[in-house]
Amino acid sequence: MKTLPLCKPLISNYPQHAFYLSIISDNKACQPWIYSNYTNMFLSELKNNEIFLDFFVQTPEHHFNPWFKDSQRLHRDLILRSIPNLISFIKDQINSNYYILTHVDEYFIPNTSSYQNARFAHAVMLYGYDDSTQEFQMSGFLYNGKYSQTTIPYDEFKKAFEECDIYDDYLNFTHLLKINPEYHNGKIYEFSLSYFAECMENYYTSFNEMENFQSFYTPKLYSDRTFGLDIYKKLTAFLELKLSKKLNIETRFLYTLKEHKKFMNLKINYIEQEGHYRFPDVFKDNYLQVEKETTIMLNQFLKHLITQKEININKLIDKLHFLYQLEKEALETLLADFTKQGIIRSRSSISHS
Repeated sequence: MKTLPLCKPLISNYPQHAFYLSIISDNKACQPWIYSNYTNMFLSELKNNEIFLDFFVQTPEHHFNPWFKDSQRLHRDLILRSIPNLISFIKDQINSNYYILTHVDEYFIPNTSSYQNARFAHAVMLYGYDDSTQEFQMSGFLYNGKYSQTTIPYDEFKKAFEECDIYDDYLNFTHLLKINPEYHNGKIYEFSLSYFAECMENYYTSFNEMENFQSFYTPKLYSDRTFGLDIYKKLTAFLELKLSKKLNIETRFLYTLKEHKKFMNLKINYIEQEGHYRFPDVFKDNYLQVEKETTIMLNQFLKHLITQKEININKLIDKLHFLYQLEKEALETLLADFTKQGIIRSRSSISHS
């Protein structure tokens, strides 16, 4: 029997954040890195009149993350062909302090909406096992799609892994995650106020963050992405389209919007508590209100799903206009103070059309 430590993640809107952050969120050495990231957001326009909204951050699955540099990535074919006993392999990895992030068919995973109902490939993470009950300890998006923990019998997990339908390449990979407490050979990661100020300015100006990662991307190939404050305009247009065509609205983007505002307030508290900067009161008050309003929007929408009463999309659109103005004014106050204190370069004016 062995259980690896797990905590409540600071962000849990999608697997690419929740799994990794549930390993490092309460680690004080990791917090300067966490709060230096997850500032901007991006919105991608998809097919069939849908959108995808998320934090813009480089994930360990695709890029270098200092806290998981000892991790490994295995292809599904290698596991199925070369590892005769999957259960023993997983237990050996957990004994070596590796978390197992992999993809399974949730049709075989109890406590998910797809269990015995629909075939659905999705990510889960194993972080412990108990031979006395023949079960793995597992985290995933269970119980109405919320990130949480459960147990699963060895044989049911094996079946879920082996029968998973691979419809996209990323589903092929199993990640063995091990936290690296020494970071870079004993060097620490330090929070940088000037970098934070740059990120906030990028959010305010809706700067195309792909420009900062040209070693990974060709920015012009991601022209479908919108960043920062301009996301509000895209969300408004999206809701207007849904209204005109009488299409259903998926709640995930509202949850992500609320998660971003919640995390921004956590970031503000962290920066002040660590003595890096004292935020203007108007800025803090505005951001608390932004989080409150996005939470109300989400809860009203969830209530609509339960009661099946028609949602007033026009009210949602009006709320987005209000939030845009509220957050814009807060950011202008902050950036003006950053400029006054010499934290960012002096600019002749601050404006956002």
